[in-house]
Amino acid sequence: MPKKKKDGKVKTKDEYTKTDWVEWLWPVFSRYIRIRDCINTTGSPLHGVCCTCGKTYPIKRLQAGHFIPGRTDAVLFDEEQVHAQCYRCNVKLQGMWHKYYLFMLDKGCTHESIMGMIEHANDPVEFTREWFEQSFNYYTFEIERMMEECRC
Repeated sequence: MPKKKKDGKVKTKDEYTKTDWVEWLWPVFSRYIRIRDCINTTGSPLHGVCCTCGKTYPIKRLQAGHFIPGRTDAVLFDEEQVHAQCYRCNVKLQGMWHKYYLFMLDKGCTHESIMGMIEHANDPVEFTREWFEQSFNYYTFEIERMMEECRC
């Protein structure tokens, strides 16, 4: 993940900002979420069901949509609050919050646990370089494992 400074020189990992680390981890986390949910909904990592509209899409047309809007630190990489969602529901319809709430209940969350998620959505989170690197390695491994299990 070579990042460049304003002067064109490549940053060292010690010079990365939190934004740099998030930009590095997000694509891997998003792919993990979409593959996980595709397999859980269709049995295939190639296509899955949108958690809010229920339509089936190829994985490339799905996004990792957040239950609680805003992508704050406390929810950004929370697997329990991020699921495969089509572009229309996630962006055009602003997450389809009311349908997402029903989806979360169907997934086994209680009203009380959902209220707890909302209450803690803005809690500060201290991300470290080590956390980003460990998370990147974990999600990369899990993607490979899921794809191997599906023999894709």
